[in-house]
Amino acid sequence: MLYRNIEDFFLNVDTSKKMVGIDFGERKFGIALSDATNLIAIPYIVYERCNTRKDIGVLYNIFSSNNAGSFIVGFPIQLNGQESVMCEKVLSFVNKIIKKYKVNIYLHDERYTTAMATRIAKEAKICRKKSQKIDDKVSAALILQQVLDIMKLYQ
Repeated sequence: MLYRNIEDFFLNVDTSKKMVGIDFGERKFGIALSDATNLIAIPYIVYERCNTRKDIGVLYNIFSSNNAGSFIVGFPIQLNGQESVMCEKVLSFVNKIIKKYKVNIYLHDERYTTAMATRIAKEAKICRKKSQKIDDKVSAALILQQVLDIMKLYQ
């Protein structure tokens, strides 16, 4: 099921299971996993996309092999609060995942996460070339960590 409201999400999903965070992109996905206690988001991989069918299969394989209970997907709302063209692409993609695998997906406002990931890399003195290779999975971890932090308030 697709959730856009965080309260509804927490009320209707098993929050004791791990979560998979996704920073959606047209060419690649950043993927992060929560730890077993759902306290910490851990950058996992940057996945180079192939085609929608394979991409969905790879994501579900990561999901199931980690005994996850839900996906947290970054939703690229514009700074003015309006939905972007990319939002439509995210919605189309996540609806295909839901249709095929009947999983729970929460769309989380991802404003500023890429900028935060870039800043983290810069402050850690990671060179730009290497930073570009990890920014997406760090962004996915930031998206997931925001949700995990909010979840603590609901427990």
